[in-house]
Formats: sequence, structure tokens, C-alpha cells
Amino acid sequence: MKSLTLLSETIVPECIPFGNHLKRTFHTINPDNGDFYFVRFLNPSFSNIELVKCSETETLYPKISVVAVFSNGDPIQELEEVICGIKFLVDTQSICVAFINGDIVTVHLDGRDNDDEKDELIELVGSIDSLIKCMEWSPDEELVIFVTGNDTILEMTKDFDVITEFPINVEDLGEAVSISVGWGKKETQFHGSEGKLAAQRVVDITNFTLSNDDDFKPRISWHDDGNMFCCSAIDTNRGLRVIRVYNREGVLQSTSEPVDKLSYTLSWRPSGNLIASNQKFPDKHEIIFFEKNGLRHGEFSLRETGSHKVVEILWNCDSTILAIWLERGDSQSENSSCVQLWNMNNYHWYLKQEILIKADDSVISVSWDPETALRLYIVTQKKFHKFEFAWDNLCSNYIHEKDAAAIAVIDGSSVYLTPFRFLNVPPPMCAFTVKLESPASYVSFSPNNGGNDFAVLQINQMITFFDWQGALNKPCTPPTLIGSIKLKLLDSKDHGFIRQIAWINKEILLCILNDPESRSDDIFLVKMDFKEEFNPIVRYVEKICNSFVIKRLNWNPTHEKIYLISNDGMVFDVEINLDQFNEKDEKNNYIKVSDSPFICFPESCTWVESTKIGTEERIETVIIGLSENNKLYANEKLVTTGCTSFFIHNNFLILTTLSHVARFLSLRVDLSDLKVSENETLPYDEAVRRIERGSKIVCAVYYDVSLILQMPRGNLETISPRALVLASVRDALNRLDYKTAYIDCRKHRIDLNILYDHSPETFLKNVRSFVLQVEKVDYLNLFLSNLRNEDVILTMYPPVGNSNKTDSTQDISTKVNTICDAIREVLETLDSKAYLKSIITTYVRRNPPDLESSLGLLAKLKDKDPDLAEDAIKFAIFLVDADQLFDVALGMYDFRLVLLVAQQSQKDPREYLPFLADLENYPMHYQRFKIDDHLHRYEKALKNLSLAGDENFEECLKYIVKHNLYKPAISLFSNSKEKYKRIMFIYGDYLFKESNYAEAGLAYILAEVKHKAIVAYKNAGSWREALAIAQEMKYSLDDIFDLTLNLAEILEDKRQYQEAAQILLDYVKETEKSIELLCKGHHWVEAMRVSYMYNREDLIQSNIRPSIIEGHVQLLQDVNSMLDQLNQQTTRLKEIRTNKANQPELLNYDKSIDNIDMFSDTSSMVSGFSHYTQSNTQLSIHSSRSSKSAKSRRRTERKKARGKKGSIYEEVYLLDSLKRLIERFNSTQVEISNLLKCLITLGIMKSAQQIQTLFSKLEESIKMNIDEIFDVPLTTATETTITEDDLTIDKQPTLKVIEKPKISELNWKLQIII
Repeated sequence: MKSLTLLSETIVPECIPFGNHLKRTFHTINPDNGDFYFVRFLNPSFSNIELVKCSETETLYPKISVVAVFSNGDPIQELEEVICGIKFLVDTQSICVAFINGDIVTVHLDGRDNDDEKDELIELVGSIDSLIKCMEWSPDEELVIFVTGNDTILEMTKDFDVITEFPINVEDLGEAVSISVGWGKKETQFHGSEGKLAAQRVVDITNFTLSNDDDFKPRISWHDDGNMFCCSAIDTNRGLRVIRVYNREGVLQSTSEPVDKLSYTLSWRPSGNLIASNQKFPDKHEIIFFEKNGLRHGEFSLRETGSHKVVEILWNCDSTILAIWLERGDSQSENSSCVQLWNMNNYHWYLKQEILIKADDSVISVSWDPETALRLYIVTQKKFHKFEFAWDNLCSNYIHEKDAAAIAVIDGSSVYLTPFRFLNVPPPMCAFTVKLESPASYVSFSPNNGGNDFAVLQINQMITFFDWQGALNKPCTPPTLIGSIKLKLLDSKDHGFIRQIAWINKEILLCILNDPESRSDDIFLVKMDFKEEFNPIVRYVEKICNSFVIKRLNWNPTHEKIYLISNDGMVFDVEINLDQFNEKDEKNNYIKVSDSPFICFPESCTWVESTKIGTEERIETVIIGLSENNKLYANEKLVTTGCTSFFIHNNFLILTTLSHVARFLSLRVDLSDLKVSENETLPYDEAVRRIERGSKIVCAVYYDVSLILQMPRGNLETISPRALVLASVRDALNRLDYKTAYIDCRKHRIDLNILYDHSPETFLKNVRSFVLQVEKVDYLNLFLSNLRNEDVILTMYPPVGNSNKTDSTQDISTKVNTICDAIREVLETLDSKAYLKSIITTYVRRNPPDLESSLGLLAKLKDKDPDLAEDAIKFAIFLVDADQLFDVALGMYDFRLVLLVAQQSQKDPREYLPFLADLENYPMHYQRFKIDDHLHRYEKALKNLSLAGDENFEECLKYIVKHNLYKPAISLFSNSKEKYKRIMFIYGDYLFKESNYAEAGLAYILAEVKHKAIVAYKNAGSWREALAIAQEMKYSLDDIFDLTLNLAEILEDKRQYQEAAQILLDYVKETEKSIELLCKGHHWVEAMRVSYMYNREDLIQSNIRPSIIEGHVQLLQDVNSMLDQLNQQTTRLKEIRTNKANQPELLNYDKSIDNIDMFSDTSSMVSGFSHYTQSNTQLSIHSSRSSKSAKSRRRTERKKARGKKGSIYEEVYLLDSLKRLIERFNSTQVEISNLLKCLITLGIMKSAQQIQTLFSKLEESIKMNIDEIFDVPLTTATETTITEDDLTIDKQPTLKVIEKPKISELNWKLQIII
């Protein structure tokens, strides 16, 4: 869909005089600096040939200098009679010139310009006695091929050492000639409509002749990689021109099949798959192609009608364009020259441009730039031309709803048109074709008729205007011709051709063309009047002189702005006052180019568009430019470095990248935020869309969701990217156009929740409008069925750029219920019968589903309209499981409704009819009890059973016990004392069974079963309550004694020694047993108090003192153990951290080394789970990602608990162990304090001093090391939750600081101990 646009035309006028006598010249180019070298002779009577250099300068004209002069003995009539080739050699910075007489001359370009030294520049490196017919250098300039006068090929090195020489005309067909094995021969191939007779047809080559235009000279063409070359020469044995293919060593590979009237032109496509030549018949002239094996491979016909001749054909360096140099006319008519540029796409050859040379001039040389693909050089008898081209999609850039998104494709005198808003026609086909008098060169769309009218610039400088009002008709109608103009410039300057135009409005046209004298481009403003049935009348033409070369004329009809883009990247604003144009023929300055550039790109940009970017607070004009090296700029800012194409949509800047994705950058952001994010895309990232490799943008339909892409092979694809769809949906929602938004979501599979989540408050205010627009019941049901309590604006479709969402927060927990209630309320007011299914859906979609309300609605309807109720039941069964709906109807105790649901479901009548019949035999409350029990509604069943009568109370008790309904039963029977006590009794039994003895005792008391309450309290250890109830029940002293002993034993088992001692003293006066229990619990102070209280001082020496000494020994061992543990683990922890600090690579994990085999097959296997290293084997990768079993997790926990030395868990284990040690130290302080007091009281001073000194040492050591142990940076502390799942190639161990424990501030030391 691309056309070739002429960006610039550099013309060097007659300062390079060639003269009409020169029919052909030879030239070469220095690719380093663009210097152009050519040969000439000034007069046919002269015998000298000049080598001239034409170099670009900053002055008005290029610098012309004669580099060398070659003397020829005889007067020169044609250069082709003297010179056969010229080549600039980059390595040696010299020019090689081959003369037909056999001389090979090199001209050394070492900067010497003095006339005395010019002779030293020329070196005769050799001479071929048999003369030279042709010379061609290899692309790498290492080899040179000569065709000699003896019809031999002479191959030399760059130093002109002979490699080989061999004859051209041989019988051998070559090494790579095809061998027929039967199945691949021509006779067995498909021949189409010609039928089987074509297989038997024998090609008669005896009538084959040479072309009438043949010059009988050989041609050489190299393959781009320099490994092969081909030679076109006349085979004297056959009398035909034949193409032979040779390898780099000069060995013949293949010979072309015989072709009638094959011409001398030859060009091997740089991509290597085709060799081009031409074949001329009386009725047609074809450009034909050969494969390197010599077989024909397609052709296309030239569209010439008169007498003509193909002088040369040339591929450009990227193989996209084939240039054909044509000479038109014969001896009886006027001759003219032109160069046609052809491009092949989708197996169709397009004539993209035709460069027509004026009648008084003639082309004498054509060549492509060796490095810049779309730069063409043409030398004529009077001028030197340099053309710069670019590939463009010729389409309207008027952002309007009525724009048909038409693309114009130039193919000679035809312009193909396809309106992509309505249809996608694969090229080379199209929707409409416009025929012109001469080949087209440019197309400009006007803002008239929504941007669909267009003007076509032809190579004869005719501008034709078309009206396309029918672009929006259904079906579309073709455009209508409304007239043509041909400009006659008002000055006498010899301008170049018009190359770009801009149809501003119905009456204004801008065009640019080259001014050779000023070496800049002029702008012409044309004022026209269109009259019905007449061609437009040109009122006047106003010229705006310019001081620079214009690369692009950018007209933005949306914002009515014109910009001129120069070759060096500067963008100039053009002021044009459209309102001031009058109908007079006066020339006024209505247009003016700004003196200073609007912006300046960091480099020259070939493709440029303008737009406005920003938010409502600040909108600014931005020029978007794309350079040849894929850099996309927004003004001076670099947006991305890998852009292949871009398009400005009404909401987005759309671009494709070298990574084969389409990106959508919102225009509703500040310029500083216009950038391509390099982060990994989110699952629902609408700003990124994967596309086929090499795809480029053709256009995007304004105010629509279609994006048209063209693949490298030429086919088109229309896609609907999520960004465009969501933008369309959001715009529709902002306009309250819910129907359009709904259809877009449904068509493109966008979550329908966006209709509400985009603006919840607006949706709720316009629910009625939503229902009326969507209208269809099925559409409403689909919307309701897709609702869920989730804000999709946050989770799935976050807006690109600034959000349009007005509600930043919403309570999504009740979202579905809110929408269902709001829609149901509207539906009920409109037509409850017509929207019955939608109303049912609103009940079903509530959370939880309100099935009873929906069935209640159907229960009311079944008497009024049974058929409608039956359909509604079927729909409800479609939404909800039939069994669930059956149970809900049954729970409503409406058997008619139950039967209606059952009949419409797939339930077997043999299952539900006996069940319903059995239920009907019960009384009402018992019937409902049975139903609720069947539905597992136990509390409701218990309530109905309690209302069924006293005769069912025993069943009620069993039901309570069966389903643990004690609490509901307490509430139901709280007004009946006897029943309440029965309930509390069974509740007490339940609590006792559950080991909740304390509450069981309370339940027994409420049930007035106190003996069981005593048992419950005794098991609970509640000795006060048990003894109080026993005394309340007037227990005997013996029973109290037994109860006390039992309670003391239970308390002793629970290590409640002080309470056990207290009840023994209070109720049985067991002083000795009490003191024994107190000593056992280390309550030594209390034991001494009791001994003195009951006058049992003897127990102090017999029981208390030994217990204190024993406690001192035990605590002494414990403190020593803690001190040793602290010292050992602190030392080990410091060692681990020192090793990690010296080897940081153990913690810094580098993913780039994953799966690298660093060990030989004989090296030992290093553990993947030691020293914080990572396992890189494939086995560990797969196993670590598998689910962890409970056994594996327990094994990991055991590893962490062991804290094996050298393992990854050791540091964590040490930290946890030290933390527990400090917590143990805090709890021991109280016990140490009590022990010290008792030791001093009993006069055991030495032992007290010993334990206090040791414990103080432990305290000081802890305080000295606690900060170093626990205050560690995050990068060197490891958390205890490291598992084998953490040791995968994608995950590092989680690091976390363990919280530092606090040291208790208890004052346990005794000052009297020194």
C-alpha cells in the first residue's frame, strides 16, 4: 500500500556543460563523501577526455574540478567508443578507468591539485592486447572482471594480477545445471488452461533472433555477496544472447535457457534471487527475470505504446526498486528520456514513479547510490540531478468521523483507492481505480467531504481534482472528477518539477518545487475557483521564496497548521490567513514562512506528522518525526529507538517496533510522559499488542477500532487492538452511548463490567437510559451474568495516560447487588412481563442469590399467566442448578411451585412424587420440620419441631444432641422452666464431653444437678467452686476430706503447688505436706512463713534448707550452660558473617549464569544447597517448581531445627537459639532473686555470692553482644523461612532481620552481697 514520494531534487544546472553531442557518459560515486565523478569531452573535434569531480559545498553551486585528462589520438564521436568502464575504489582512494583499446588506468586521488602534479596522478597499470569490451569490479573490490575483444573473460585481483582467463562461448552448460529425474521435468508439470498439449509442445529455437535494440556488447553483473557473477553476451554458435553464471573462481555454474529477442541489459538483484533483463516483441516489451540456475522466473510488461528502447535497468541497493532507463521516439519523431521506478508487491509490479526529462534534454547516465537505497543520480546533457525518495502511505490525516480511511496507491497512470473504514481489499486489488492521462507522482487529500476529496499530481505537471462524496455511501460509489489545472509559472526561471502538493481547501493549493539557481525550494500558493461543469480557474499564483531545501510539506487539516521540514531536521511554521483571501486577482502576502524554526530534530527525519498532546490544563503542538535509523522523536525528545512505522490516531500515537509489537501511546499526557516503557508487559496491558514479524502500519480508522497492517510479503490484516477498543468504549461511555459501548465490548470480548466500573455514579444515575439503549433482554442478561465484585478498571483495563474515571474508589463488595437492584427497579417500572427473564437474572446474580424472591415472583405469576411462568421457570433452571431451585421451592413450603419446578427439570417423578406425597400426610409444623431437616436447615427444623407439640419434645432433645443445636434450643425453650433445665442438662453433658469442665459445671448448676457440677469443677481444677458447692450440699467432713485430697492431687499434677498447699492447710491441716509442695514449686519464702505460722521450725532444716541448696545447684548448672551456649554461638555467628563478607558472591545471585555447565564430567558434584549457592541443574529446576508434599515440608522443618553446621539454615538457627536464650535469661531473673533472698536468710552467703557473680557475668555478656547479634543489615541476615522452593533459578532466599529481644529490667541483685 506504499507509494514512492519524491522528497528532494537537487539540480546542478549548466555549470556542467556536456553538450548535445554526448549521448552516453560513465560515472562513479565515492560512498564516503558523496563526490560524483564522470568523464566527458567538450567538443567532437577534441581528442581529450576529462575526468571531472562534482562535490557538494556550502556555496550556491557545487565545486566542479577536472581531476585528470586523458589524451586520445583521434577526435571523439562517442565516449562508448573510447571508454568501457569506470569505478571508484574505496581502499586505494583511486579511480580505475578501462579503455576499449585495452589500457587500464588508475587515477590516484591524493589531494594534489597542481597542474604539474596531475600527470603523476595517472598510472597506466596495464594493457590488454585483445582490447576490452566490458569491465566490472566485485562488490568487495577484491576482484575485477574484463571481457576482452576475443570474447574471453579475464579475472584479475585488485592489484591487477591475472587469476584466470576462459572463453565465454562454450558448449558446457555449467556445474549447477539441473538434472531431470522425471518427476520434476517440464512435461509433468501443471500447464493450466493450455492443457496436456503444452507438455508435448517442443520449443523451436531456430527462429529465435537477437533484439532489434541490441548493441552487441557484453555485460557483467555481480551478486551482492561477491561469490558469483553473470555475463550476458552473444553466443556466436547459436546467434542468440545468452546469460551465463560463474562463481568467484570463474567456473561456469549455469547457462540461461534460450530466449527470443533477449536484450543486452543485465542487473543481478542484490538480494540474490533474480537476474533482470528485457525482451522486446513487436506487440509488447517485457522485463524478464532469471534464477541463478538459468531458468526463467517471471516477467512484467512495460506500459509503453509508442516507439521506445530500454537503455539500462538497475536495482537499488536494498532490492526494492528496479529502475528502467527508457528512450522514447525514433528517427522520424522527437526523442525523449525518462526513468521509471518499479516495485513488486504481492506478485504485482507497480510503476511507482516516472522521472520525465524535458524535451530539450536527454539522459546520458543513471545510477543508484551504493549505500542509500532511495537515492538516485541522473545525468543529462545539461544538468546533474540527485533525487531522494521515501516510501509513504498516501492517506488523509484529517481526524474526522466521516473520514473513510482511504489509501491511495500509485501505479503508473492509475491510482488505486480503498476506503478501509468499510472494507479491506487485498492488494494488488482495490475498491476503486482512477485513470489519469499520465503517470501520477503524488496524491494529497483535502479536508472537504470529511477528508475524502483528493488531488493527484501527474508527471506532466497536471493536477487533477476528485470529489468523493460517495465514500460514505452504502455501498460506496467511486470518486468523481471535478477538474484539472496545469500551472504556468509567472516568472522565467527554469524551475524543476512540482513534487509535492497540499490541497488546503476547496480553493487553495500549495506546491513545492526546486529552484536550481538558489539551490533551494520555492513554495507556490494557487488560488482557484471551481465552477460547475467547468475546470477550475486559476485566479493567481503567489510564490514564497525560501532559503532552504524542503523535504516535506506537512499540512494538518485537523488543526489547520502547515509545517515545512528541511533536510537537516528543522521544522518551520507556515502562517496562512485563509479568511483574508478575496476573489480579486491581487497578489497579497497571505502566506509567510517563519524566520526561526518551530523545533529542530536531533537528526533528519524522513516521516513527519503534527498533533496536539496534553491534558485539559495544558495542550501543546508536537511534531512527531521518524528517522531512517528507526528513531522516533516528539519535538526534540527521543521517544524510542526501534520504531518502524507510526500513525497518529485521534487518541493515540500508534507505532510498530523492531521487537514486533504495536504500541499505543496516549496523546492525553504531558510531553514529558510520552515514552515507551521498557518494563515487562502486564497480562492485560492494552498499550502493547504483538504483531507479525515485519508488519508496518498502513492506517488506523479515526474514531473507530480498526488498525490496518501490511506484512512484508504485501498482504493486509485488519486488527482491533485492545487499546483502540477500550478507547472507543470509554468515549462512548462518556457520551452515555451505552449501546455502542455494549456492542463494542460484546464484539471484541471486553469484560462487560467496564460499563459500570468506568463511572459507577454515572451508571447508577443513568440506569434507565442504559436499559432503554441496550433494550434486548438477551443483552441485559449477558451483562448481568458477567457481573462480579471486581473493579476491572484497576485489575484489567487501567487507562493508558490520564484516567477518565471519575470515581477513584468504590465499595466493590456490594457492586453486583447494587447493580442488580438498580436494574430490577427500572425493569419493574418499564414492563415486568417483557423483562421477566432479566428480573429473574437480577435475583439470581445477587450475592448470595435471592432465589426465594425470584420463585416468589413466579409463584404470583403462575396463576395469572401459566405459560409465561413456565418459560420463566425454564430460564431460571438454565441459570441455576435444577436441584438447588427445587430445594429452594421446597423450602418455601409451596408444593404447587415445587411441582412446577420439578416438571421443567430433568428430575425423575418416581423420586420426588412419593417424597412430596409423604410430606403432605404430616401436620403443618411437623411437615415443615421434615422439609427443613431434608434441606439441612437444622435450626429452622428445630424451631418447627418445637411448635409441633409437647409430644415431640423427646424427639426434639435427640435432634438437639444429633446436630449440636444447644444454643438455638436454649433460646427456643427459655420460657419453659422444665424444658429449659432438660436442655441445660444435655448441654452440660456435651460440654463435659468436650473437656470444657468449667462451663459444664455452670450448665449443671442451671439444670440443678449439683453433684455433676462438683465433678465438672473438680476436673476443671476450680477448687473454690467445688468446695463451695460441697458445703452448700452439706457434705460430711469425711467427704470434704476426700474431696480436698482429690483436688490437691489434681492441682499438683497441674503444677499449681501453691494452691494445692493452700487447700491442704485450709481444709485438712496437712502442714508437712503443704511445705513439701511449696518447696517443690520453689516457693521457699512462703514455706518458711507457713513453718513459723504453725510452729514447725523443724521443717526448715529438714525440708526447706535442703530444697534451697538443691535449687542453688540446679540454677548454677543452668546459668553455666547458658553462658557456655552464649559464648560458643556468638563466636560461630561472627565467623559465618565474616566469611559472607569476604565472599559477597555467595549472596549476590546472577541469573546470567543459569544452566552453565561449569564442571567436567569427572568433577565432583557440588551441593546445590550449601553456602547459599543455587542449583543450576535441570533436575533441580523441575523439582523445585513442583508442589511441596507434607513430608517434604516436615523434612525441611527438621533441617532448620537441627541447624547443621555449614548449611544454609545455620545462621538462622543460631539467631533463634540466642533469642530463646535471652528470653530464658529474663524468666530466670525472678527465680534467681528469690533464691538469693533465701540463701541470705539461711546464712549461706558463699553460695549466694557464687550464683550472683555467675549470673551477673551472663547478664553483662548478653548486654555486650546483643546489638552485634541482632542489629544486622538486611543483606546479611537470613530469615528462618528459607525453603527448597526459594532455591530455584527464578528466586533467591528471602532475607529478613530477626527482631531483637528485650532484656528484662528486673532489679534482682542484692547490694549486701559483695
